[in-house]
Amino acid sequence: MTHEKQNPKKGGEQKREKIVVAAIDFGSTYSGYAFSFRDDFQTNPLKIHTNHWSSVQSGGISYKAPTTVLLKPDQTFHSFGYDAEDKYAELSEAEEHQEWYYFSRFKMKLMNALDISKDQTGSDRLFTKLERSMEIEDIDGKKMPYMAIIAHAIRYLKEHLLRQLNDKNILEGVTADGIFWVLTVPAIWTDSAKQFTREAAKEAGIHDDQLMLAYEPEAAALYCRLLPIDRFESGGEHQELVLKTFERGKKFMVIDLGGGTVDFSVQETTGVGKMKSIHDVCGGPWGGAKVDEEFIQFLIKLVGADVFTEFKDECRSEYLELMRILEIKKKQIDYNSQNKIPFRIPVSLFEILKEHTGCTITDIISNSPYAKSTNYLQDRINFDASLFRSFFRSSLQDITSHLRGILEDPVCQDLLGIVVVGGYADSRLVIDSLKDAFPGKRFVVPTEAGLAVAKGAVLFGHDPEIICSRVCRYTYGDDICIPFIEDKHQFSNLTLINKKRFCKNIFQKFFEKGEKVFLGEKRSFTSDYDFRDEGRAYQRQQPLTIKVYVSNRKTPKYIDDVGCRVLGEIIVKCNNKSKLWPETFSCEIQMEIAGTEIQVTATLSTKEKATAKFDFL
Repeated sequence: MTHEKQNPKKGGEQKREKIVVAAIDFGSTYSGYAFSFRDDFQTNPLKIHTNHWSSVQSGGISYKAPTTVLLKPDQTFHSFGYDAEDKYAELSEAEEHQEWYYFSRFKMKLMNALDISKDQTGSDRLFTKLERSMEIEDIDGKKMPYMAIIAHAIRYLKEHLLRQLNDKNILEGVTADGIFWVLTVPAIWTDSAKQFTREAAKEAGIHDDQLMLAYEPEAAALYCRLLPIDRFESGGEHQELVLKTFERGKKFMVIDLGGGTVDFSVQETTGVGKMKSIHDVCGGPWGGAKVDEEFIQFLIKLVGADVFTEFKDECRSEYLELMRILEIKKKQIDYNSQNKIPFRIPVSLFEILKEHTGCTITDIISNSPYAKSTNYLQDRINFDASLFRSFFRSSLQDITSHLRGILEDPVCQDLLGIVVVGGYADSRLVIDSLKDAFPGKRFVVPTEAGLAVAKGAVLFGHDPEIICSRVCRYTYGDDICIPFIEDKHQFSNLTLINKKRFCKNIFQKFFEKGEKVFLGEKRSFTSDYDFRDEGRAYQRQQPLTIKVYVSNRKTPKYIDDVGCRVLGEIIVKCNNKSKLWPETFSCEIQMEIAGTEIQVTATLSTKEKATAKFDFL
């Protein structure tokens, strides 16, 4: 096993010239894009363009659109975002929606990629690995290939951006090769989830060498550190803090509060103005969608599961409007208010309630545990502020508990500031709750916090070498055999090779959990192959496969230790004219840290050509 540090330019180099960098912020609940030109980046990096999205039904305008895909009955694409919501609501009102396919908030299924972390009991928690062929159910339970749905979303955002540029004649003289794409992903995404996303982007028409993945909290940090004082909500009050947070040699944390996930990243600005991660990225599914879940559970407890299910199934347009109203209320509630929170509830819900129970909503409320904290007036339920704030409790407890654990790490003791971004950061209640839970910490919130990731991803696309190092989240390795030592190795792993005793299933580390790795850094190992035996001759025609294992522990001994699992494999193909491997040869596998992903190459001792790639799906 060899280690090598390379010039960062070699590790982060891209093949195509970047005249335009376009970033797609593919979010769990909302998505959008941003772009800028190379010349503008060089003179004014913050000259980054975004789009405005609007809904015909609600009349609202926002910088992002709901991550919603609508397919026609023949399974072809119809619309995305507000257009998809509005069309589906229209179909529902006409009772013509049954054969259509409606997918919403589907990105979170990627959280089911293999993940090894600690649950609340301290045990290893494992999730199933992603498969290319996996399916996802729409709102009615109809199934479609999951990758195709993600590809539809990415393709729409890509083509929408290109149409905008063409309509304004901005792309005159710019070929498709001159546009470089950046796709944002949560920093806690596994290699499986990142590969799944990359392959979906390829299906959407983005070529591999025109695409880069950017970690959302890192991208936000790149954007925030360039912002002037007046672009932070704390502006006048904490000007000195904002200025010092991003100074060279200073440490700071970024919390990306998304609709689905919450990511934590701890950064340090180096002496030459680059950024390096000093703590492994972490987080979980604790975003704004958890508030939605709590609110829905409240309604179910109030009116009953059967009533709410019928309302959701039979009154789709009203249900969508209910969730839009909730999104607005989540931003309006604050930390100390004692005022009632009026919430307009669709009358159809109460009509269904009357049909099922014979009771009015007023009767139900007066006989419920919420009699003192809610009342019904006209078409509104008025919530006590304390009850409405309780919908945030579970999410906030998870966030603050995780943040407390990070801050206890010695490397985080001298953080200058905590930068909070993401759509969920638009909630004053969330920000004030964090400040109250950590009174000794200084929180920095940019205006338009929901755009920080998309705009930062554009900056990252122009200059990917700005992030010079990261911290490994897992230990990666493969399995090898070594000479067997009786008082050191398990007899269950004893095997004979050429009549000699070896210990199999030894975990050989590539990268270690918690280790700092640099852009362009390389690791390599060599394996010997002998196909002269008649029983192995057929293998000369087949690709070589090397299993890749991950562990949440720093120094696993065996590949079957607790917490170790197969992540995927390295596939090596022979590219010589005969397409046959030599009878005997050595193969050196070299892994290189390239941005947010690891690249792999293969070199044969016979100098014959071979290609290698990771396959984590």
